[in-house]
Amino acid sequence: MRTDRTTPATPDSLPEAIVSLVAELDGVAVTDIPPLASVVDPDALVALFDGRETAASDVEFDYAGYRIHLRGDGDVHVLEATPAKRCGAD
Repeated sequence: MRTDRTTPATPDSLPEAIVSLVAELDGVAVTDIPPLASVVDPDALVALFDGRETAASDVEFDYAGYRIHLRGDGDVHVLEATPAKRCGAD
């Protein structure tokens, strides 16, 4: 079974929204998952989505066993990766 979740976010809250959603889906505290900066520069994400010209932009990356899709409209979409892609999977 695949789990996914979407939440709206402002550019400044993107990093926190991503980490919070992943922690919630894993059922752990945000301190129990890898830092977002281990896969992407959080400040760069904020800068990328902080402006009207990015309204049509989409960014995707993998983080802590999830596929993260940031949409230009401000939505953060987190889709669970397949078990083989999950962190710690052998």
